[in-house]
Amino acid sequence: MPERPQLNAVSPLHPFKRHALWLLLAFFLAVSSLAARNLGEKKQERDSARLIHAWTEIGIEINRLVHELQKERGMSSGLIASRGEQFNLFLHTQHGLTDRAIASIREKMRHSPPENAELGELLAQTLDKLHMLPELRTAITDLRLSRDAAVDRYSELISPLFEHLVATMSSGRIGWIYRQQMAYIFFLQAKEMAGQERALVAAMLSTNDFSPMRMAAYHRIKAVEQARQEKFLQLAEPDVLAAYRRMNDAPFIADAERIRRLVVAVGASREPQKITKYGPEHWFIIASHKINALSEFEKMLGTRLLDSAQALERDAERALAINGLAVLVSFLLACVLLVQLWRGKQVVEKNLHLAATVFGNSQEAILITDGKGRIVEVNDAFTRVTGYAREEVLGQHPRLLNSGRHDKAFYAAMWDKLQRTGSWEGEIWNRRKSGDIYPGLLSIVPVKDRNGDISHYIAMTVDLSKYKETEALLEQLRTFDALTGLPNREAWQSAIDQAVANAQRSGGCFALLDVGLDRFKVINESLGHSAGDAVLLAATERIKRILRRHDVAARIGGDRFSILVPGLSEPRDIGAFCERLLAAFEPVIEVAANGAGQRLHVSLSAGVALFPNDGESAGALLQNAEVALYRAKEDGRGGYKFYSAEINAASSQLLALEQMMRQALGRGEFAVAYQPQIDARSGRLVGSEALLRWHSAALGTISPVQFIPIAEATGLILPIGEWVLGEACKQAARWQREFGADLPVAVNLSARQFRNEDLPASVRRALDASGLPPHLLELEITEGLLMHDPQGAADILNGLRAMGIKIALDDFGTGYSSLAYLKTFPLDRLKLDRAFVKDLPDDEDDRAIARAVIALGHNLGLEVLAEGVETAAQRDFLAETGCDVFQGYFYGRPMESAQIEVAIGDRTLKLPGPPCVER
Repeated sequence: MPERPQLNAVSPLHPFKRHALWLLLAFFLAVSSLAARNLGEKKQERDSARLIHAWTEIGIEINRLVHELQKERGMSSGLIASRGEQFNLFLHTQHGLTDRAIASIREKMRHSPPENAELGELLAQTLDKLHMLPELRTAITDLRLSRDAAVDRYSELISPLFEHLVATMSSGRIGWIYRQQMAYIFFLQAKEMAGQERALVAAMLSTNDFSPMRMAAYHRIKAVEQARQEKFLQLAEPDVLAAYRRMNDAPFIADAERIRRLVVAVGASREPQKITKYGPEHWFIIASHKINALSEFEKMLGTRLLDSAQALERDAERALAINGLAVLVSFLLACVLLVQLWRGKQVVEKNLHLAATVFGNSQEAILITDGKGRIVEVNDAFTRVTGYAREEVLGQHPRLLNSGRHDKAFYAAMWDKLQRTGSWEGEIWNRRKSGDIYPGLLSIVPVKDRNGDISHYIAMTVDLSKYKETEALLEQLRTFDALTGLPNREAWQSAIDQAVANAQRSGGCFALLDVGLDRFKVINESLGHSAGDAVLLAATERIKRILRRHDVAARIGGDRFSILVPGLSEPRDIGAFCERLLAAFEPVIEVAANGAGQRLHVSLSAGVALFPNDGESAGALLQNAEVALYRAKEDGRGGYKFYSAEINAASSQLLALEQMMRQALGRGEFAVAYQPQIDARSGRLVGSEALLRWHSAALGTISPVQFIPIAEATGLILPIGEWVLGEACKQAARWQREFGADLPVAVNLSARQFRNEDLPASVRRALDASGLPPHLLELEITEGLLMHDPQGAADILNGLRAMGIKIALDDFGTGYSSLAYLKTFPLDRLKLDRAFVKDLPDDEDDRAIARAVIALGHNLGLEVLAEGVETAAQRDFLAETGCDVFQGYFYGRPMESAQIEVAIGDRTLKLPGPPCVER
């Protein structure tokens, strides 16, 4: 094996040491070249800014000419339309204003920037075309042109000016000012359309000619004006938008709008009509108010644009000066650096030789990486400890030593502290080349270059595998939770056993708390396990903060913690401790998830068992604290409960109820009742809802409120729900077969049923077994089912709809009540929840909600059914509001199928007897 070279011979900095002067010279030549290039670019930017400034000034003058031509066009249109009776005096004055605007542009052109001579020449050619303006004015004054011909001639003069305006504003595009320029242009184009509208309406009012051709021209003008106005609003800055909206609140805007509506109404009339209320001069004055206001606004925009162009030029001049200064400073600094390097060369080489000697003879394993984490050198001790040869690790990442015992949070914390404090030291588990895992004491420090940037990292590791402390470390890993550092369940069981033994000997007492984070599963499933781990770590720190000196906490699994509180026996003292624990979780917990920060409100629930009152063994105390915890969660979460015999009895009763429910299906104790659904117009029976009932042989009739949540939690709802679906389909098929009645039946789907992959097959089995046509089956779902997974829910509903099954949204208004999913999901019926029906028609809020839901359903093409109709007043109000179907005690309680068959059998499809009003 070749002899290991010295550190100074293999260091990546060594070529720089030998040839420092030449490298430095090459570096400064490159810097000078880049600086010169940058200086040239800044000069180009300065010249471009000057060009933008100059052409912005010319563009504003072009716009002034356009404005004067627009006014002259409008007055000429009115003059021709009135056959010379109106606008004579105004038009003569306007001719002078237009001529002065032309002269002003020609003066500006004499000082135009030479950098864009081609653009200036085109503009000069366009201005030369204005020589025909006197001839056009004479023809208009002598009434030798039609109004439309005159307007077209003026528009032909204005159009190329707009093209030049766009060209001048687009010279030297720079993002932020180009946005202002384009907003200014779109505003001017909208203003041009306003000028054309003024001229056209003046002509129509003068001649009372509202022919389809003129109305088409009018609507085209308004459409173009609206389009340009919208583009202006998209590009304008917020303060400009605010000023624009204030301008549109002026009274003359409303006056002009009234005349427009009148013109549009007359133009749309089939019979010829005249407008006598408003004359053309009145319209011209009002429209001119708007255009004058637009002109003032235009001046403000022009001033802002000119200020921006001037600021751009100033900034470019400043940047050019700063860059020139920077080139000079960098040259001076280079000279200073060259002298310093020459003087320090001998010192550096001496220090490197000393460092190489220490590096090669150290007993600690030393590893050096570059700034990107690639290994560039290791010492002899490293090869002895890890088993890797030097050549095997050069260029590799230190992760090849990763033992797999540390999670991402460990390394994240390591690098965070390293960046903050400049060093990290701690115990770590590494892996040798042989695969053996060994403990080490690791120290990491960064090496920074002259610029303060990290160029290398040095890691020094002491192998701890031969020290006696290793056994204690291994024992800690066996008995403590790896994530939180708290005792795990196995160690906690032993600790409780010891606490019971000590208390029995001393006659002492203690409290045992079983603590669970509320809805932790939702966090894990929605944000990921890394976010869940972050929440657990935050929870651990908050629990530790409220512990007293002798209190102990452990993580016993998942989101569950346990706390031993010695010396407390009074419920008041223990309650105060629990209150502090709950208060510690009131602030939000911030975690990183899905590439963004998340602020989570995490609460906890706690169950308390006391020694010796609630158990004299560790097993009994842990079990009873767990029972109290579950009662705390059942009572709404975010609280605590002391264990009691009553809680234990209630838990036992729920367990017994679950066992009885498992047997009830096989014993035939379940039955299906049907509540009628009545057509609001005819009062006829149009369907029914299938509702589950349980008649227990041991307990009698049990309310669905009691057993449905248990069935949902235990999964029994799946076989029970499938049985209800099958029975309802059989009954509806029997009504059709025996009575010839197509009477749909509605069946509720629970959350577990809806998310069950077997749902479509289960529905198909029920239809096939009963022979019921799919359109006579309606499945009811609640809003919460849709919002859990909107895309998945849409796929399921579309599959059911493809089978021909109807879908109803139950309890609408009590959940999310989002318009988005009403449009997204395939629904047939909307069910107004009884909560909004019970106080009708007296409650004003409920009246408004009922009207809104019914109108919403109808607008979306859905049938609306009201639940909980119990009085004639409710029925009458809902019928008047447009509700389609009623369901409630007013028409009948849930009943056996035989009672409904009476209405079906006599062909009236009306229920016998008076409506049931009393509950």
